[in-house]
Amino acid sequence: MNRFISIIICYFIAICPVFPQILKGKITNQSGEPVPSATVYIRELKQGTTSNITGDYEIRLPGGKYTIICQSLGYEQVSVSLTITDETVIRNISLSLQYYQIPEVRISATGEDPAYGIMRKAIGMAPYYLNNISHYKANVYLKGNLQIDKIPRLIKRSIEKQARKEKKSGGSGETVKEGEVYLMESYNEIEFTAPEKYVQKVLSYNSTFPEEGNEISPMQYISASFYQPVIADLAISPLSPNAFSHYNFKYLGASPQGNFSINKIAVIPKRKSQQLFEGTIYIIDELWCLQSVDLTIDNLAGKIRIEQLCIPVQDDIWMPVSDKFDVKISILGFKADAGYAVSVKYDEVIPNTALKKPAGITFRRNNIANAASDTVQNKKRKQIDRILSKEELSNRDMMRLSKLMKQESENSMPDSVRKNLEIIDNTTHVIEKDAGRKDSAYWAAIRPIPLSELEMKRMHVTDSIRRISEPIQSKSDTLKTEGKNQKDGGNSFAKEIKNVSFGNTWGKKDGLRFRFSGLFDPELLSFNTVDGFVYGLDFRLSKTWKDKKSLGIYPDVRWAFSRQQLMWRLNANYRFGGAKQKEVFIRSGMSSRDIGTGGGIDPLLNTVTSLFFKLNYPKFYNSDFIRLGYRSEITNGLTLELNGLMEYRYVLANTTGFSIINASREYTPNIPVNRYLASGADPLNAMRDQNHAALSAKVTYIPFQKYRMDGGSKIPAGSDWPSFSLSWEHGINDFNESGFSVTHYDMIRAEIFRKKDLGAFSEFRWRIRAGGFTDNRKLTFYDFFHFNQQPLPVLLKDYEDVFMNPFCYSLSTPESFFEVHLNYATPYLLLKMLPGLSNTLMRENLRMSLLGSRYRPTYTEIGYSLSEIFLFIEAGVYAGFDGTRYRNIGIKFILKLN
Repeated sequence: MNRFISIIICYFIAICPVFPQILKGKITNQSGEPVPSATVYIRELKQGTTSNITGDYEIRLPGGKYTIICQSLGYEQVSVSLTITDETVIRNISLSLQYYQIPEVRISATGEDPAYGIMRKAIGMAPYYLNNISHYKANVYLKGNLQIDKIPRLIKRSIEKQARKEKKSGGSGETVKEGEVYLMESYNEIEFTAPEKYVQKVLSYNSTFPEEGNEISPMQYISASFYQPVIADLAISPLSPNAFSHYNFKYLGASPQGNFSINKIAVIPKRKSQQLFEGTIYIIDELWCLQSVDLTIDNLAGKIRIEQLCIPVQDDIWMPVSDKFDVKISILGFKADAGYAVSVKYDEVIPNTALKKPAGITFRRNNIANAASDTVQNKKRKQIDRILSKEELSNRDMMRLSKLMKQESENSMPDSVRKNLEIIDNTTHVIEKDAGRKDSAYWAAIRPIPLSELEMKRMHVTDSIRRISEPIQSKSDTLKTEGKNQKDGGNSFAKEIKNVSFGNTWGKKDGLRFRFSGLFDPELLSFNTVDGFVYGLDFRLSKTWKDKKSLGIYPDVRWAFSRQQLMWRLNANYRFGGAKQKEVFIRSGMSSRDIGTGGGIDPLLNTVTSLFFKLNYPKFYNSDFIRLGYRSEITNGLTLELNGLMEYRYVLANTTGFSIINASREYTPNIPVNRYLASGADPLNAMRDQNHAALSAKVTYIPFQKYRMDGGSKIPAGSDWPSFSLSWEHGINDFNESGFSVTHYDMIRAEIFRKKDLGAFSEFRWRIRAGGFTDNRKLTFYDFFHFNQQPLPVLLKDYEDVFMNPFCYSLSTPESFFEVHLNYATPYLLLKMLPGLSNTLMRENLRMSLLGSRYRPTYTEIGYSLSEIFLFIEAGVYAGFDGTRYRNIGIKFILKLN
């Protein structure tokens, strides 16, 4: 559970050095009530701490004179000067409420709320503040707590069952329980080097969670920032370039803080949504960066409140010095309160000098005519300064400023980073020896956020349990272990029966693996009108060597009960080549095969429609084949594939009319519905027995393809460019019929594909295909172009490029063709604007598909759908047109089980 809760943390950077002198006290408001999570910051040491839930703070310092800055959201900052000697110093601090006034100059002549003018500059400057740090060193102290109020009975039973299993296996058997309070804390050193290199050293961790609970790591969130468009895949930031599409803003006034003026702005989502924040952000005037945030969001986990406070750690560099996360968890009957607190110190902060601070900001701060360090400004910087010099920015100015700052940030990176296509995991995670075995004296000396009485009591109880439960090996223990092993003989037999029945994977450390799907795998049983019921088994045997060479052999056998036929297939491949992957493969078999090669109806769906509605969609022929192939990456992003195929095809007919219900309906013959096979069509296109041979080549090119390296093997990771492919196939058919000679054909097909992330959970995907034959006069239906057609109202896979309404095989053609698929997905478009739907994680999708071929009008299909319904369901409606004439309409439910 603590791992699940950690998903809501944005990022953590904290430290607290160990010194003998102590400064402590209590922070209260003017009414004497404690102020939890208030920040106490030592300006000279760039070190901070946070008060606990009772307002108490404590920090260890070397002797000397210091300026103590204390502040909390909603309160005025208090600055105190004091001297630390060799004695404990107690200093209680009272905070006054902070009042924000709306100056007259903030009243806009256009009537627009002045918050929008402030937000435009803050949004435009977000890319700068996201990239203005080149290097820093810090320590991270994270303290989290969880109080469980309710566990659903079903989940409780599952937890208890798992605990009993762990206890039998020698584990502690500890589980989370209702009414208990759990605590974890960790102390880390973190070093960051731009753009994405992190080194994390876990110095110590302490936890009362079962099984230590030390799995929470800040590294997956430390790079997250409110300056990013989307924060940790959680929600859309108020500083996102398209924030005005999702938020309203209201100016709540300004308040002086030292040499700065802090603008308080209300963040109001335009609709209730699990992907939008609500609350308040504080922006520093003239710098246009964040001073603090106080935002909440309601999502599937519950209500999350994030409080973050920034302080100028160096010059005008404002960085977080404290974070607080409160979570009201309420999901599937599970209820709990969770919280996290972070305390901050930066040892070293180095700005990104390659990214120049806009002169417009420097002018205002220093009141000088020209503050740019370089004598000659480039064109982009002049445009940035020109925009920032305006008193009021338009939305167009804001977008232009954001784009320019993003470009400047990218250009500030060294060429070795910008031009390198390899994606390197730059996070180094090191756990110090005995990090989990520090005693209470150690934690008392370094813990920057004092524990409350309840937390301290819980820690003492856990420490006592751990000391008692230290393993002591004795003779009786040995006897018990031997007895247990004797009992395990029966359990082992039962386990093997389960593995054989439902499948399992057996593996060795030398890379040898064997996979058996099991006797009762539902995918092994199907029904169609040609084979009848089909049942089989499949296996997978693979071997991987240390140099990443691998061999895979995948046989499967099936028995067609109705036509009394054994069907089998054997796939084998050998991969080698390291960074430039190469593969040799062989495919062989004797089985029924779907005539269409564009997609095909899912066998499970066809089994259901056949047995219960007497609707059998796919049409089959028998294929005895062997295919040899070779695939190689010529250079990064350029791949060549060669294939050779020998196949004997013969026509199959229905062998059964069995169904469970609706027996009065007749199955359609095993002949596709297509105008080239209709009565009166050219008989040369008809299906008949034949020997078939083919040679094919396919070239795929992905410009500037990014990739990762895994032990010497390259793993493609996409590109910002479209992918291109060109394929050619030469086919030979021998019909062994009088009057028919051997025929040849050549087929050429080209394709372009692109999938682009538009940010804020939106994406645009498109694909264009075109192809044709050099001679199609004697082409049989087997070798037509077949397209992915899915006419069933329910689908079990998420097909990217598909025609939803036309009947199977009806679009297949021997003519030249072009095919276009467009898909736009976004969280907010039409229905998601409605109150009942806006607070869901659903996305809206617009789809359009076109197919044009010789001798027939262009078929156009337009669709609208809602996806991510209950996370894995999509529902939509699709209308088809022949040219401008309406053809059909269909409703689809897609269960994304793949």
